[in-house]
Amino acid sequence: MLVEEITGVRCQNCPIGTQTLVALQQQYGKDKLVVVSIHAAGSFSIPYASSQIDFRSAETQELANYIGALEGFPTASINRRLLANETSIFITPHTRWGGEVAQDLQIDPSLAVTVKNTFDPGSRALEIEIGLLPDQSLTAGYRLTVLITQDSIVDPQLNGSTLITNYIHRHVVRDVVTASSGDILETPLEVGQLVNKKYNVILPADWEAKHCSVVAYVHRGITDKEVLQVAEKHVIE
Repeated sequence: MLVEEITGVRCQNCPIGTQTLVALQQQYGKDKLVVVSIHAAGSFSIPYASSQIDFRSAETQELANYIGALEGFPTASINRRLLANETSIFITPHTRWGGEVAQDLQIDPSLAVTVKNTFDPGSRALEIEIGLLPDQSLTAGYRLTVLITQDSIVDPQLNGSTLITNYIHRHVVRDVVTASSGDILETPLEVGQLVNKKYNVILPADWEAKHCSVVAYVHRGITDKEVLQVAEKHVIE
């Protein structure tokens, strides 16, 4: 399952949200729970003068906007499932995340998603191959989103009233390889029929490849954006 966290370096309460998600990953395993952190929290995401990296981008903002309306931070979507009596896919506060994650992990996925990465350290060229194998027939119109994340980035972060200069940022979305709303799968997905999609990117020189991962997920697309399945693979195994 997928958790998309919205965060920012000036968000004083966001570190506890990240800690919550790291603990949930340790509890359930990274193969079952994939977390991505999107720095799109408005003014809370503006870098400090001492920041080495601006985690914001037009693509990540588009991704956050596509998922749904933001109502306070830290906040996160869980498989982009809209809960009963809620108006936003994003769930606040963070104390609710554990229960919703546990509930969603009981749902059997309707397809398998695999990621195969081929990385050339010299040219920094990365070939991404995504495999989709449905367990049930899916009509055309579902969407595939592919991201590149980077973990263990040391840069300033506000935590409460303290600016931590050597804070370790986790699961940061660095690039949206597909459209932010996902690439539309134009043909139906048939049971047992493997569908492959390939993407090619160049990793910037200042991204540590050993801390980068590819995250791929299939989801619905317009009003209902629920995630069906997700997979994550390190660029370098």
